[in-house]
Amino acid sequence: MTNEPTTIRDALESAIPQEEEVQTSSNEAVVEQPVSEPTEDVVNNEQTEKLQDEQDKFAKTDNTNIANQAESSVDQTAIKPGPKSEPKQIEKAPVSWKPEVREHWASLPTEIKNEVMRRERDIQNTLKESNEARKMVEQFNRVIQPYEMFIKAENSNPLQAVDNLMATAARLRTGTSGDVAQMVAGIVNQFGVGRFGKAFIEQLDSALVGEIPQEDAQSAQMRNMLQQQLAPVQNFMNQFQQAQHMQQERLTQEAATEVQGFLQNAEFAEDVREDMADLMEVAQRRGRELTLQEAYQQACIANPKIRSILQQRGKSVDANKLTGAAQKAKSAAVSVSGAPAISAPQRAAVDVRSAIESAIASHSR
Repeated sequence: MTNEPTTIRDALESAIPQEEEVQTSSNEAVVEQPVSEPTEDVVNNEQTEKLQDEQDKFAKTDNTNIANQAESSVDQTAIKPGPKSEPKQIEKAPVSWKPEVREHWASLPTEIKNEVMRRERDIQNTLKESNEARKMVEQFNRVIQPYEMFIKAENSNPLQAVDNLMATAARLRTGTSGDVAQMVAGIVNQFGVGRFGKAFIEQLDSALVGEIPQEDAQSAQMRNMLQQQLAPVQNFMNQFQQAQHMQQERLTQEAATEVQGFLQNAEFAEDVREDMADLMEVAQRRGRELTLQEAYQQACIANPKIRSILQQRGKSVDANKLTGAAQKAKSAAVSVSGAPAISAPQRAAVDVRSAIESAIASHSR
């Protein structure tokens, strides 16, 4: 039987050797397995594979960086869209509008102005495209105009008359001998015998056989003498007519150029051009010279709508002038109000009363 420890130190020293023994016994119980060391070839293969993996990794990283740099450079050098152009401001209303309507042009939205101008351009293009057709109609009307009374006498119209004439011409060219003979006989009876009687048959027969009436020799001689004597006078008249015609064309061209330039600059010229023409024609008949500007002013004053617009504009201008004058006067009053008042020169006091009044006046200032 052993003696029990009597102090704390002895208890601790006796406890420590027991723990070491337990640990040694536990370590002895574990059976250590032999670890085989790797050979040199295996180590080399592992190092080679690690190097290859690292190279592949760096290559992929470099390719990714290059691709990113290329994309960024493409993005930086890409063409950037320029600033959008603002819609063109349309300042003037179409000249085809009435003057009182054109006054509201400035207050219209830009979209409506653009749509109106687009419509105007479409109309102008249509007029240009149909210009040839309109010229053809005008020429046709000029050709038909001298013969309108005959067409009306037949209870027909210009198109029907032209169609009948062309049908007659085609029948004369392509018809048989019997058809042509019958047609000519109808024409002779209607327009020949019906107007001149049976004597027309003899004249027609002479014309068909080629018998042309012969001119008398004495009459031919007299005619030749007159032509020779009148030749210088005829030449002079021809030259005079040519010079007069050239001068008239030159004056007409100059007048047309002047009128065109004036109409482009005058605001209401398209609205009063006919009135201007009437005024200038009346002035010419009376032997009085009237300029384009004078005719334009008189025509604008004579037109009630244009006169009303000009009066309203004049009132606005006068109001603006009055407002500007008032502002100037107000500014002048403000600038002068702080300055000391300049007293009028006073006479020297010659008596007691004058001295007192002068002193009072100076003290009150």
